Amino acid sequence: MKEVFPMSEIKYGLVTFKHGEKHESPLELNLRKLAETRRPILLPGHRMCAGCSVPIIVKLLGFALRGPTIIVNATGCLEVATTIFPYTSWAIPWIHVAFENAAAVASGIEAAIKAMKKTNRLPYDKVDVIAIAGDGGTFDIGFQA
Repeated sequence: MKEVFPMSEIKYGLVTFKHGEKHESPLELNLRKLAETRRPILLPGHRMCAGCSVPIIVKLLGFALRGPTIIVNATGCLEVATTIFPYTSWAIPWIHVAFENAAAVASGIEAAIKAMKKTNRLPYDKVDVIAIAGDGGTFDIGFQA
């Protein structure tokens, strides 16, 4: 029986274009290499449940960040288990907001970043703002946001 998608033929790579020329390079990243080269955004010591996928997802999110980043975190398991007063597991700028307003706070931070860039008060070219919310903050309680 012939495979529909033979795995041996699938090749992953990175294609970039510079000055009209196409450059291809193999994509040779794995989690171990990323963990060795990137600073984690979520440090050990959080109180997330054993086997919970959320800290793994946040760790993978941290590998994809391209520079300075601000996390906007709605109330939920991630917020409660990573910021038990007076401790925090976050290694980057982070703000806790109510269930329903993570998107509004993130857009306000983005507006502040644009204003600071306009007046040359921000030393970075790009600052990413990421809003994280669970099912309560995105569907149930925070549906209007």
